[in-house]
Amino acid sequence: MTSIPPASLRERKKAETWTAIHEAAASLALDRGLERTTVEAVAERAGISPRTFFNYFPSKDDAVLGMRAPVLDPALLDDLDPGHELLEQVTRLLLAVARTAYAGGNRARRRRLVQQYPQLGQRRREHAEEAEELVRRALADRLAADPHWAAGSAEEAGADAAGTDELARMVVLLAGVPLRFALSSPAHAAEAGLTAEALEASLALFRHVRRVLP
Repeated sequence: MTSIPPASLRERKKAETWTAIHEAAASLALDRGLERTTVEAVAERAGISPRTFFNYFPSKDDAVLGMRAPVLDPALLDDLDPGHELLEQVTRLLLAVARTAYAGGNRARRRRLVQQYPQLGQRRREHAEEAEELVRRALADRLAADPHWAAGSAEEAGADAAGTDELARMVVLLAGVPLRFALSSPAHAAEAGLTAEALEASLALFRHVRRVLP
């Protein structure tokens, strides 16, 4: 079993600074309001310079949310098989990439801030769209390399102009349905995040719907 090497001192310091900035921004937004929370005030409370702030966050809103740009680890694509349960594979990939935008923080506090300030909800949606775009581009490359998808069944589907970019976008949109279903369920507890059990239940229902649809 491969062991994970311990984080270097530099990595630990960066993580500590990131957390300090996020905590300062979130607490100031709750104490003073989002409008009165400035980058300068956040930097002062976190004990850093405003210039250092922008080494960690592109905007005040991202610092308040405790979010970063999502990333797609190439290792996640190693087992992606376009010929086997592709929708479910992409659903799990979407979730994995979306989660990279959240580096920590208090979920209940984040939810409270998003409810209070709609612009934060918009910023969170933008991160989700970035995650979808990362997956779409990676999937398009993978489909283009697969003989079945590259040749495609566009003519059979009556979609002569469909290329792998369009096919990938359609697959990503469909694969997002189980995630949206689970997250919008009355039983979903936002503070706990999307659990493995909730995801599996949503995927099972998705499979059932696909089977019974004509």
